[in-house]
Amino acid sequence: MYSKEEIKETKTLFYTSFGKYMNKNKSLEGKRIKWMNYPTRVKHIYARLHVDKKTASLYINLQHRDDEIRDLFYEQFIELKTVFSNIMGDTWIWEKNAINGSGIKCSRISIVLGNVNLFEKETWPDIFNFFEENLVNFDQFWNEFKDLFKQLED
Repeated sequence: MYSKEEIKETKTLFYTSFGKYMNKNKSLEGKRIKWMNYPTRVKHIYARLHVDKKTASLYINLQHRDDEIRDLFYEQFIELKTVFSNIMGDTWIWEKNAINGSGIKCSRISIVLGNVNLFEKETWPDIFNFFEENLVNFDQFWNEFKDLFKQLED
């Protein structure tokens, strides 16, 4: 079992290392970005990374508190599902009704990599590659379609 301090140190080292690893990538717009906090610039749409003892996950969370607006965002993603799959791959999990890590109701589109462990550094390259591929692909999708979501935001 790991102490709280060991968990904190490992997570800090992991995300710092991942940030450095991703420095080689710029957004499709040619800008440097903080990939761990991907800037969708649309309120209530977030790209989130998660790693634990068994999996690594990338979540696209739609977290608007108003169910109707959140559903509108989700339906826009559904309308773009074919294009999304062409860019991102078709192994994503689509959940209209989910709960985020803070217990807030959301809609979620996610992808999971199994058989990795935050506490086993030898699995970090697999996790980094997984996150890199999916974040860079999401950046491509998002740069093409973010304006549709910005219009729904208003």
